[in-house]
Amino acid sequence: MIIVSSLVNIILVNNANRAKSLSYLKKTVEAESYRGQNILKIEFNYLNELASSLEDLYNIGIRDRNTYINVVSNYVRKDEASTIAMGFLLNKDLIDNDADYTNNEFYRDIKGQFGVYLSKNNGNVVQQRILSSDLNADYFVTPKSTSKPYITPLYSYNVAGNNILIYTWSIPVFDNSGKNIGVVIADVTPQSISKSIEKIKPYPESKVILFDSAGNLVYNAGNLEGIGKNGYDVYEWYKTLGIIEKVQSGQSLDFEHFTTVFNEVGTYVVSPIPMLEGHNWGIEILTPSRVIQAETRYIRNTMVLILVFILIVSLIITPIIIKKKVSNIIIVLAKDIVAMSTGDLTVEIPKGFEKRTDEWGDIARGWDKAMNNFNNVINTVKHSAEQVSTAANEVLIGNNDLSQRTETQASSLEETAASMNEMASAIKESAESVAQSTSMVSDAKESLNKAGVIIEDSVNKMNDVYESSSKIMDITKLIEGIAFQTNILALNASVEAARAGDQGRGFAVVASEVRNLAQNTQESVKSITSLITDSNDKIKLAATSVQESKTIFNEILEKMDRASSIMERINIAAQEQEKGIDQVNIAISNMDASVQKNAALVSEATSASESLLSEANDLLKAISYFNLKN
Repeated sequence: MIIVSSLVNIILVNNANRAKSLSYLKKTVEAESYRGQNILKIEFNYLNELASSLEDLYNIGIRDRNTYINVVSNYVRKDEASTIAMGFLLNKDLIDNDADYTNNEFYRDIKGQFGVYLSKNNGNVVQQRILSSDLNADYFVTPKSTSKPYITPLYSYNVAGNNILIYTWSIPVFDNSGKNIGVVIADVTPQSISKSIEKIKPYPESKVILFDSAGNLVYNAGNLEGIGKNGYDVYEWYKTLGIIEKVQSGQSLDFEHFTTVFNEVGTYVVSPIPMLEGHNWGIEILTPSRVIQAETRYIRNTMVLILVFILIVSLIITPIIIKKKVSNIIIVLAKDIVAMSTGDLTVEIPKGFEKRTDEWGDIARGWDKAMNNFNNVINTVKHSAEQVSTAANEVLIGNNDLSQRTETQASSLEETAASMNEMASAIKESAESVAQSTSMVSDAKESLNKAGVIIEDSVNKMNDVYESSSKIMDITKLIEGIAFQTNILALNASVEAARAGDQGRGFAVVASEVRNLAQNTQESVKSITSLITDSNDKIKLAATSVQESKTIFNEILEKMDRASSIMERINIAAQEQEKGIDQVNIAISNMDASVQKNAALVSEATSASESLLSEANDLLKAISYFNLKN
């Protein structure tokens, strides 16, 4: 036991010290990550000052290109840190007219748009052209489109005639209204931050790797030739563990891996360096595992030596003690244990043991107490098993009776459900007939409405005919008057012709004919007047009949409206009755399902009662194995 305890202590102490060393290394890396962030953001803060200066110039109305060039030049000269070039690209036509500068040496590639790029060259500040390809580069496009600062991954660029590896800080510039007017940039070389990164050493043998958001190596103490290359291309296990993706998501990680830098197992700790939102760089610190675990190994080795000493002493002394104080007593106690294993619980502790004051006396008294308790427990279990057997038998009888009643109830529910289905079918047919009657009443009502319209139209036309007949009678009376006057005139003409003698004879003939014609006309007009009067009387009778028909149709229409309303209420009542029957059917179906479930539960309860009865009987058989005290 001592050996096992010591081994566990050694393992725990070893793990604790290793965890403590690793925790120290992690905290160191986190601190160095924050320090690295400050180092890398020196140029960002400096570039912010330049952006503020350019914004102030623009907002106070300065529109002279040389003024902006001089401001950028002064910042390039003053910067003693790692910046090798700075630039400013203004949006089109914000200073002067861009078209006036299309032939200028420094603006022709960007069609006269104002843009300045100044670099350091042997202590001097040199201006070089911004190329048309630069306008579409991420260091100009991204901050302008997002209105946020941006940092590029490492890339190669021609600065003062030399292609070198750089990364670029970009900051958007705004006017007073918050509108973007351009972008200011600062180019930095990895070599310029090497001295600061070299100082990061948690342990003297530690090596540091710094990579950008794209995984390109910015600083690599273990392999200087790898700078500018992607970490996945230089270190295969980077890709296997997904180092770059995890750092981009803000994760820190640590692990052990064989490294050719030390030709031994090393401990890697990787931590993200937040540069900008969505852009994490990563710092990796590699330290030989033996260096981290040196203190742990010393403590472990010391504890192993102590354990070996204790083990040697124990091997010499323990057999002597066991022989004198253990073996003889175990032989005596073994007899009682063997008796108990055969089911005999009546054995007593060996004589003399109850008076011992050592551990064996305690064991013997405890054994005797345990045997007595065991007797009591077995007796209690036996009594309980007998009661359970009796109760299970009673439950089984009750469940059988309940099962029969449940089956009877289920049969009654099935008959009730069948009757309700027949009733529902009859009510449904009645509802359909009422619905058809309602439809027929509605159709009849529509037909009566149409007949009423026709009768109304007939009355109107009768009235029109009556008015026309009255006008004709007036005309015929006028004609009759004219015929009467003509007859009188013809009579007067005949009298005058008779007075004239032979000279008026011919005129008398004409006057006689005119008189005859007037008399015929007068008689004809009287006949027409008589006919029209008779026709008017008949039209009045017809109009009166039509009017009475209209009244009768209106009364019929009112009665049809009442009949339609009554049929509609009957239809609604039938539908409600049908819904009620459906709900009753659903309730009966639910009751039937519940009864079926109850039947199933009763069946399960019966099975459980039978099983419980069987288990209780088995338990009684098992208890009969023991020979118990009275």
